[in-house]
Amino acid sequence: MRVLVVTAVPVERDAVTRAFGGTPQVLGLPGAELHRSGAFDVLAGGAGPAAAAAAAAFALASATGS
Repeated sequence: MRVLVVTAVPVERDAVTRAFGGTPQVLGLPGAELHRSGAFDVLAGGAGPAAAAAAAAFALASATGS
C-alpha cells in the first residue's frame, strides 16, 4: 500500500520527506516532482483546496501501482 501526502509548497514536501528518513526517489511528473520515500509519495500540490485536489487527482491517475 502507498500513501500520498500532498503539501502546499516544495519546502514542506522536502521537510515531510526528510521526516520519513532515507534517501527519497525523485520521480518527474508534468509540472511537478513526486518524492518517494518507503511507502510514502510526497507531492507539492500548491496552496488552497482546489490546487491540492487537482494535484492529488493527477498523482492518483498517474500512479503506476509500484
